[in-house]
Amino acid sequence: MKYFYLLVILAFLLSCERGWKPPENPEPKLILNEAKNDYKEKRYEDALAKHVWFHDHALEYQSSMSGVRLSFALGSWKRLGESYPPALKTLKRIRDNKTDLLAQEKGNRNLFHDVMALNRTLGDDNKTVDLFRKLDKDQEDLAKQCWIVAKHVIIKAKAYDLVRNYIGNPVREFGAVKEMYDRNRANYRNKNFGEKFKVYNENNFVEETIQLIDVAIALDDIKAAKEIQEKALKILNDYRLTNAIPVEKEKNVSA
Repeated sequence: MKYFYLLVILAFLLSCERGWKPPENPEPKLILNEAKNDYKEKRYEDALAKHVWFHDHALEYQSSMSGVRLSFALGSWKRLGESYPPALKTLKRIRDNKTDLLAQEKGNRNLFHDVMALNRTLGDDNKTVDLFRKLDKDQEDLAKQCWIVAKHVIIKAKAYDLVRNYIGNPVREFGAVKEMYDRNRANYRNKNFGEKFKVYNENNFVEETIQLIDVAIALDDIKAAKEIQEKALKILNDYRLTNAIPVEKEKNVSA
């Protein structure tokens, strides 16, 4: 009988030990790589535990992981969720909990950025627009802080009523697009950046410029649209930029 109870106690202790726990001095990058390997080896529970830990604690140990945390790490977590439904459920639950905190006026711009990245990963950008709209209504100061993070999603959704309140001068916004293009262009000489990066940079410049031209047109600022187009064509002679303003709108500028 004593042997039986010993077995029961041992089984209980083993059950408590099951499941991944972070080491005493965790290295976020190493843990993220382990999560990816666990996924490949179908150790799904451990992979999920490591993804959750990385999302919650990585920046406490390595602030430079902020970009990875909201991009590659979430993409890897989403892939895990496609094979292991509890991982997707956990991802959505974390997103919903953080959204609720913002709605309850318990959040900040960093939390909004988390929610926006989670929505992007889950294919729910519309939820980011809805959340920003709520902030615009109930927490105007926070909405102003979040605009720089949210503007690409808001503009892409063509929520022009919000854009009108926050974008200011579209020509000034184009300055930021050009600055990013120039910064990336400086890397062309770096052997770590190949032709694909150049193609990406130029295509991104054209697409973001056209997006701003569309915004200016939607806001009935055809002069700004034309100015952005002319400035952009001096940088890249791309047919998409040439045709960005409909002919009938160009006639209005001339008139």
